[in-house]
Amino acid sequence: MVMNEKYKIDFENAKTCYLCKNTFTSNDKKCRDHNHKTGKYRGAAHIKCDLLYQEPQHMPVIFHNHSGCDAHLFVTNLGDEVQRHREY
Repeated sequence: MVMNEKYKIDFENAKTCYLCKNTFTSNDKKCRDHNHKTGKYRGAAHIKCDLLYQEPQHMPVIFHNHSGCDAHLFVTNLGDEVQRHREY
């Protein structure tokens, strides 16, 4: 996990969970939440909130200007790939 001095100070001074915005208590302790892909620190979170938080597993894609004659080939192949992915 990447923790510079600023992040360390922010974590020590945090009074509320950055995910649910509720206060930390002796029963709901804080932990250092981080991005598991990049290792970058995200904020102080309740242990439960940290365990329940999930990154989206999809990437939205927006298509526009399909006036080209090959666009239908691309969209057809994309549909085939989506179907193969769902079969797994």
